[in-house]
Amino acid sequence: MDKLTSDFQNKIINCDNREIFRQLPDDSVDLIITDPPYKDYQSNRPIVHEKVKKIHEQDFNLPFFIEQSARVLKPGSHFYCWCDHLTFPGIFMQIAALIKHELEQKSPHYLNYKSCLVWVKNNHGSGDLKGNYAPQHEFVIFACKGKGRKLNGKRQPNVYFKKNHGIIEFYSKVSNYSFKHGTSKPVDIQRLMISASSEKGELVFDPYAGSMSVGEACIAENRNYLMVEIEELHCENGKKRLSTIENQVTLL
Repeated sequence: MDKLTSDFQNKIINCDNREIFRQLPDDSVDLIITDPPYKDYQSNRPIVHEKVKKIHEQDFNLPFFIEQSARVLKPGSHFYCWCDHLTFPGIFMQIAALIKHELEQKSPHYLNYKSCLVWVKNNHGSGDLKGNYAPQHEFVIFACKGKGRKLNGKRQPNVYFKKNHGIIEFYSKVSNYSFKHGTSKPVDIQRLMISASSEKGELVFDPYAGSMSVGEACIAENRNYLMVEIEELHCENGKKRLSTIENQVTLL
């Protein structure tokens, strides 16, 4: 591993991820899993808690994110990007545009779209309560750099679910107030991505780390992590979260 990359192992950094992308060498990251701020988000449900900090779409530079993800990933490495039905087309088209550009330049730094993974949530959002269907799912764009390495383990379906005594169960939404973050994702799903697409000791990069659920999944799966988060409050909360998890692991 490149010395610069090793300096980023198991680090949580509070900054604009563009600073870190520019420091990472080509072909240096084993896996990217992230949930970018692809839309403005603020929960408006009646609550007894203080509202969590608003997420801003303007913090998401899509062309830069796709281009740099393709550059820093190692050949064959996997890329997982959370999105919804409205933002899926834009991310997909940006991946396609990068392929065209990079092949014209005879560059290997592009992503190949592989599949759309689906998380069916046990509850649903609000929105148009009477004139539209209740949103009860989110998507994950799964891509790879170049041909793509093989997935570990047996082949899995593209819908995330688990079986409990033969009964199918879906992964519940994480409460906005569990980690003071409005769009935190289930650690168990992040663990499935990590175990399928990396090996122990490899480096997993989340440039929009938010509540650090990817970091917790990395600790559970014995992977190194690099978490970057622009919001200081989320970053500080994430440091406390991962420190607690790491201390628990040390005591085992």
